[in-house]
This record gives sequence, C-alpha cells and structure tokens, in this order.
Amino acid sequence: MQEERRAERTTDKTRRGGLPAPARYSRRPGLGDGRPCDGCGETVHPTEMLFTVSMSDALSWRFHAECCEAWLKFKSQDQ
Repeated sequence: MQEERRAERTTDKTRRGGLPAPARYSRRPGLGDGRPCDGCGETVHPTEMLFTVSMSDALSWRFHAECCEAWLKFKSQDQ
C-alpha cells in the first residue's frame, strides 16, 4: 500500500513537470541514507533500496525502488 502511494506521487510529480520525463539515463542501486526520495518526498531509510538515476552526467535523482519504476513507466503510461 505504501509503495503504491509512493509510486502514484512520483507519477503525479512527473506529470506536473516536477521531474523530467525519462530519457537517456544511468541507474545505480544502493541503500538509502536518510535523505528524501526525489519522487515521493519520503525518506529513503538505510534498510530500503535506493536508485540513483543520472542524466546528462550532471543531473541526478534519488528514488525508492517503486518510485524509480513509476518514473521509468511514466512515458509509456502517458502515451
């Protein structure tokens, strides 16, 4: 349930322009460090999977696993 709400908030944020639509990117997995997810805004705790997504070698975002998947699916859902 919490994962679904996070994913919905991430999709909504992307739809409203708060995150760029997925394009060319690289994704690195890791564990959270207590900073917020750029998708849903909730803390990514050290016990949770974290994905750092980089675009253009200059911009990067941090996502919960479910938020990262919602962000990556955004483009196909929006068409």
